[in-house]
Amino acid sequence: MKKAKIALLAPLWIPVPPRTYGGIELMLFHLVEELGRRKYEITLFASGDSHVSCKLFPITEKALWLEKGLKNPHAAIIKMLSVVKKTAKSFDLLHNHFSFFMFPLVLDNGLPPMLTTIHQQIDVFYAEAIKSFPQIRFCAISQDAQKSAEEQGIPIIDVIPNGIDPKLYFFNNQPENYLLYLGRLNREKGIVTALDIAKKTGQKLIVAGNIVGAEEWTYFMQEVQPRLNEPNINFVGQVNFTEKIKLLKNAKALLFPIDRREPFGLAMIEAMACGTPVIGFRRGSVPEVVKDGETGFVVDTEEEMIESLKKIDSINRKNCRKLVEEKFTLDMMVGRYEKLYKKIIGR
Repeated sequence: MKKAKIALLAPLWIPVPPRTYGGIELMLFHLVEELGRRKYEITLFASGDSHVSCKLFPITEKALWLEKGLKNPHAAIIKMLSVVKKTAKSFDLLHNHFSFFMFPLVLDNGLPPMLTTIHQQIDVFYAEAIKSFPQIRFCAISQDAQKSAEEQGIPIIDVIPNGIDPKLYFFNNQPENYLLYLGRLNREKGIVTALDIAKKTGQKLIVAGNIVGAEEWTYFMQEVQPRLNEPNINFVGQVNFTEKIKLLKNAKALLFPIDRREPFGLAMIEAMACGTPVIGFRRGSVPEVVKDGETGFVVDTEEEMIESLKKIDSINRKNCRKLVEEKFTLDMMVGRYEKLYKKIIGR
């Protein structure tokens, strides 16, 4: 049977794959590449500085977060809607990863069906936008994300957790003596909690991450920057994939003090693939991803996170790797998407 023609719609903020930060874009890159290996006809609509093996339809020259002085980023999104609409009839399916921005495409009844993977937390406004387009199929990336959606009256057609290729993540059973924070340096990701824990315990903490937008910069300067001056803190800023793997595999634990209902949390499975246990707050998907007491600890308070650090050596790092290989591989993720594509397309 001839494989389907699928358009993948990427966010325009970051290139595919990301140079540094970009969980959605990293997941999307591996999805695109693996679908191509499975002989699907794939076209990626993304920024022009993306690099993929499939056909790339560039919407902008560079990703929007890299365009200095950009005044009207939403103009590029309007252009993307127009470009996708003009070519959409040549595809069997539109797989949207660009949130509500691409929803208006389904107002044209002559276009192929749209599947949207919900990568972000759903607030009231996002929920109202989703419910305004009942013709779109929505996929969640964790059971908790599905629950969050259905609590707000949003039907979910499937749950497909993110997956990674374990071969790209080097297992290390003899870590160095430091903790790691990896992610955006904002309030909801919990960077201040991580820094405070390092100060209270006197443990070395490496901080790798980025800042986006004026609000995050204000928070960084007021709340984060003063705490980076502690002697046991090593701030390395943004890191590329190779640097990230080195930091992950050598850390004795990844701190994941999330302060939101986390839809998935790719950094958790990246850490465990390297053998590194995760200590995370019981928010969103964390209890689904981390096996408490076996691949890390799921805690409710800062005090419990500190206590769990005393037990981190009890975690067998091989169990961390094993969990990823059993539940969160790229092969599993793409296989599930294949089944869902066939269900939607009808062949």
